[in-house]
Amino acid sequence: MATRIAEPVRGTDTEVAILESARDLLAEGGLAALSMRAIAARVGVSATAIYNYFENKQDLVRRVVSLGFERFVGYLRAAIEGVPPGSTERLQALGQAYIRFALENREYFRVIFASHADCPTDIEELPAGGGYNLFRQTVVDAMESGAIRRSDPDLVVLYLWTHVHGLVTLLLSCEPNARCRHTGEKLSAPELFGRFGDFVINGLKDRG
Repeated sequence: MATRIAEPVRGTDTEVAILESARDLLAEGGLAALSMRAIAARVGVSATAIYNYFENKQDLVRRVVSLGFERFVGYLRAAIEGVPPGSTERLQALGQAYIRFALENREYFRVIFASHADCPTDIEELPAGGGYNLFRQTVVDAMESGAIRRSDPDLVVLYLWTHVHGLVTLLLSCEPNARCRHTGEKLSAPELFGRFGDFVINGLKDRG
């Protein structure tokens, strides 16, 4: 009769600690910084113990990225509750939520929008489509209501996404506040995004 090997005890707190340590290592140095040994040193377990929770490093990375996108989409959904569909306010609310997520979850932001060869590349593989479907539907609703002009919704989504992502990336890389030279006024990232709203919606063309 074969001897049955007992299953290892899986502690939820340990699993969370492993995920958070992996997230921080990825945010700090990318895949090159991530190893089971490095995670084990931070968590205080043996490297082999991590395999009780995750199949391999690729599995661990996917879990971290999935958790990051789940949190990201949660921010987006919460931001548009009660905001009328089809309105530009709904688009602005998504942009503000994007900024809040980045500033309040800097490690996750760096991880989910980095290039990890072992992470899913198809948007449909990500939780809730990585927020893309929500952005797209908001754009379609705004076009149908007449709030913004009709165009290729996917192209508009990419335009708006790159606008807010570029702003966040810039501000996370340097001073988190911007100063307007003509007034000396300091603007937070959300305030700066709000000031950009007119440029995004109405363009830069002189309407005078």
